[in-house]
Amino acid sequence: MKKLLLLNILILVSGTAFAQEKTWSVQAGIGEITMKSYSGRGQEFSIGEDIGNEFNLSVDYFLTSHIALTGGISYEQQGLFTDYSSSIGLKKTDMLGPFVGGKYYFFPSTWIIQPYAGASVYTNFLNLGTSQGEKRFVLEEQHPGTLSVFNYKVKCPALSLSPKVGVDIHLFSSLSLTLAYEYRFGLWGTNSGVLQFKNGPLAGKSVDVCEKNRRSCISFGLKLGFPVKGISGTAGRNIMWLIYDLIDSKRDPYGY
Repeated sequence: MKKLLLLNILILVSGTAFAQEKTWSVQAGIGEITMKSYSGRGQEFSIGEDIGNEFNLSVDYFLTSHIALTGGISYEQQGLFTDYSSSIGLKKTDMLGPFVGGKYYFFPSTWIIQPYAGASVYTNFLNLGTSQGEKRFVLEEQHPGTLSVFNYKVKCPALSLSPKVGVDIHLFSSLSLTLAYEYRFGLWGTNSGVLQFKNGPLAGKSVDVCEKNRRSCISFGLKLGFPVKGISGTAGRNIMWLIYDLIDSKRDPYGY
């Protein structure tokens, strides 16, 4: 039954993916940011990589079947000291701005799998000035119940340069699943912080980190190509077979 289900999924994809070339497309995606961290020398505690979230909305315009210009808007949430927080960090910072770039698709446009390489320039209009301060926490992670003082200094980059690789996977004639990896080099921005422990067995000790806004981003999303092409009769039947197989695979083999 599982083999039959897999076969019908492949039939569904192959029956719907081959479509006419698209002039332009709209894409919405979400991702996870991982920050490159540098800890102080000789400190007793290691600190893991800080993480964040990324949301984007973009448009691709195809100059040829292989070359596309891309542009849109990106929103990032960065965290500082993620390991010591129940969310993305003890200090959260937002970045927002438009981006532009290009992509080169390696395969003919009628192929189901569409890998590409590209690059983008990201701009940011939030938190460009230096923000610094002090916060007191009772830690919930790593050392629960420990009273700590957190000093931070944050300045987000106005520009980031980003090489990128990814793949579009055609689900239907006009709809694709997108997966991408990129490494963003922030220019001029730096995040840093020092966490001091005030009580318990760690009293008097501290941990620090410095991040130069070099971050990787793994994202996925959905892309709708234009002009939109309707689903063929064959594709419709494949969808019905797939739904039937999904339902049938959940049935008890003895009919109960």
